[in-house]
Amino acid sequence: EIHLQLNTRRKLFCNCPVDMNKEIYGMEFIRRLRPTQSELGQVDPAAYFEFEKGLEIKYYSPDNLTCLVEIDEEPPHTPDTESIETALRIAKFFNMYIVDEIHFMRKVVIDGSNTTGFQRTAVIGLDGYFILDGKKYGIQSLCLEEEAARLIERRGNQVVYYLDRMGIPLIELSTAPDINDPEEAVRVAEYIGRVVQASGKRRRGLGTIRQDINISILNGPVIEIKGVQRLHLLKDVIKYEFNRQLNLLRLKDEIKKRNIKKEDIINEKYIDLTEVYKNTESKILRRVISRGGKIYGMKVPGFKGLLGYKIAKDKTFGKEIVERIRFWTGIKGLFHSDELPSYGISLEEVNNTREILNVKDEDAFIIIGLQPDIVDLTFSKIKERIIEALDGIPPETRGAKEDGSTYYMRPRPGMARMYPETDIPPIYVSKDLLKRIADNMIIDPENIIYSLTEEYGLTREKAEQLFDQGLSEYFIKLHDLYHDKLSSGFIASVIIDYPKALEREGYDVSALKPEIFKEILDMVSKKIFEKELVYDLLKTMLSENLSLKEAISKLKISRVDLNDVKSFLMKLLKDRSDILSLPINIRRKRLIGIIMSQYRGRINPKDAINIVEEVLKNV
Repeated sequence: EIHLQLNTRRKLFCNCPVDMNKEIYGMEFIRRLRPTQSELGQVDPAAYFEFEKGLEIKYYSPDNLTCLVEIDEEPPHTPDTESIETALRIAKFFNMYIVDEIHFMRKVVIDGSNTTGFQRTAVIGLDGYFILDGKKYGIQSLCLEEEAARLIERRGNQVVYYLDRMGIPLIELSTAPDINDPEEAVRVAEYIGRVVQASGKRRRGLGTIRQDINISILNGPVIEIKGVQRLHLLKDVIKYEFNRQLNLLRLKDEIKKRNIKKEDIINEKYIDLTEVYKNTESKILRRVISRGGKIYGMKVPGFKGLLGYKIAKDKTFGKEIVERIRFWTGIKGLFHSDELPSYGISLEEVNNTREILNVKDEDAFIIIGLQPDIVDLTFSKIKERIIEALDGIPPETRGAKEDGSTYYMRPRPGMARMYPETDIPPIYVSKDLLKRIADNMIIDPENIIYSLTEEYGLTREKAEQLFDQGLSEYFIKLHDLYHDKLSSGFIASVIIDYPKALEREGYDVSALKPEIFKEILDMVSKKIFEKELVYDLLKTMLSENLSLKEAISKLKISRVDLNDVKSFLMKLLKDRSDILSLPINIRRKRLIGIIMSQYRGRINPKDAINIVEEVLKNV
């Protein structure tokens, strides 16, 4: 599932602009959300999960980018026509069956990312396909929906959201299960992103595109991985999750060999072990006791060596259990017998624990420091995750990290999260609208990239960079203006490579607007200064917050008089007669180097060579 924000004139359900603030400010308010029943009278398990966490949600609403619609104090306005037409154009490109009427639905989401407790979404097209590298890929559905609020931070049991992003139009495309390896997933995601780019309405920047991956292996359920923001991470996430699921199936086989039953786990009780650890050297357990907590333990029958079983490169099964209880209770860790004695816990304490819990050679045990009010909940979730291991892979929604690993988020959502949106009437897809879409079809991005390489002589890599950054049309305009004096490669480098290099140096390149590049290229084409000075000029502008004119003045850039260069060289040879004693080739190179250094960026190398030849001939 690929989610791409659209760069339209207004948000999907109000007239606020599509933009985001760098600073967090605005009106503050607090809400609590609860799940509602679907039209079938059911409550979605994922929504119920969020509700049980008892979150308090704080919002910041900036007045320049939000209104009463985002705050949920006013019904949604008529959906944005530009967004609907863009979604229809994309659906048409992917050969989809376009619905007769567009019906917006409410998708229950009560993690706080929507002030309403639901996200508005509408199916636009179904059952499409595209051909890439000779293979046919299905597109199951295309939806148009509103973007969620921006998560700022978590403070204990409170989450903080910023509403500037909420309501931005979003395209969601779901592919059919035709992708068989990580590299294929990257190619498909890249191509779909380029199609939306070719529509001319794709927003750019980190966070404007998110990929959710549904991964399943043989004998396992579907696992949904949420929020892969960078394309290159897709491969890492898929490989990580594949190995995690494979190892969970291997763990299941080992549990089966040991003939461990669900009842064995269900019937185990936790026991207060505070007396055993009252003088412990473990800083973690001492801290819990000092804050009024207690130390509890539970036997895990038949699980010797399995709590420390490696599930993934950075994760044991014990850590999988920790992930589960963390999202229900906030508890960040536990100890288990496969890793003890360690962490300040002595062998004597371990033996005493084994004795009290009646742990046999084939058993394992868990100890954890808790406040008494969350003991029942914590151990119910520990048991829940252990029992799930008996069946292999639990169906769940997981999040993606920047290192390519995944973590538990919540149970998988079901059908019970959808119900009709009563505030927005159906939108009829007329023949006139479809004709307008047909007359404005999206050009295949592969054709545009091919054109940039064949007609403008760019490398495939450079052409892809221009297209992916939404600069292909701008490049063509600049090329048409300056192609007789400047090469295609240089023009492309100025608008792509230079900003990227400056960004790597830590500069904020957002100030480099298109008109600045045009002005600079215009001056280079008129020989006011040379290509070599462009990077320094841009760097000076950004480092000292100067306008282009001020940076030119600061660097003392002006058109050079070639007669002045000749005079400089004649005087130099008079003062440095030793240069004339050098061999002719070395002498020539030395003088050219001195001129290029003295008049850096203000003289063409060809002119420098001609002047040196002329002066040396006369000397």
